[in-house]
Amino acid sequence: MSSDPVGLTNLDFLPRYREILEANLPEGFTEFAQFFSGPQRLATLAAMLAAHAQGPRRRRVLNVGSGPFATEIFVAALQDQDILALDYTPEFAPFHSLLAQEGRLATTSFRQADILTADFDGPPFDLVILHDILYEPALDLEAVVTKLAPVIAPGGLLYIDFVNARTRWLWRALGKSDRFRRYDPRRVRRFMQEGGFDIIDWRPTHHAGSRAVQTFHRTLWALFRASNNYAFLARAKGGER
Repeated sequence: MSSDPVGLTNLDFLPRYREILEANLPEGFTEFAQFFSGPQRLATLAAMLAAHAQGPRRRRVLNVGSGPFATEIFVAALQDQDILALDYTPEFAPFHSLLAQEGRLATTSFRQADILTADFDGPPFDLVILHDILYEPALDLEAVVTKLAPVIAPGGLLYIDFVNARTRWLWRALGKSDRFRRYDPRRVRRFMQEGGFDIIDWRPTHHAGSRAVQTFHRTLWALFRASNNYAFLARAKGGER
């Protein structure tokens, strides 16, 4: 098993992972092969969990919007954790068994469900991940967090990334299509704090996309101290785990 400094692991498996995606994604989904096999999209999540969720204890993890399980395979802090991966897209479901045949996902179970209607039994989760899903117009950050808060253990962690509403003007000025759901960072901070969470890490994200896109986002941050995307890790009040 190889690992890099930002908290990613199993990178030697990336070529095989991409092969499996390319061979098994149905028509209309083939573009996702390159997207999900790009480890840069996991860099902020991996770094945050490396800083705050490493350790010998085994955690119960819920990964909402898992897709074809790149997070479970390539994020170092999630190795050997008890993971429930949830996704409503049926086209991703077969990859659980396909990757299990490769010796992966031994501690990950999968459930096809919509987070807005799903129910959860069993002990509360020590870590919940909402990675790269809250841009979808059908999902609302406050509604999703309100639904999940009761199933997060006291002292448990919640990872979220989102698109910044305060940079919408720039996308419009550039004539770019903007189909994403966006959130005001100040409102997000206030909502989390009032909802029983302490934000323990907050970062602009510049890793996803092509090199040109990454350069654009870094320039935006350098000139205006603004980011089109933010990620944060919050701890549920009531103890540390």
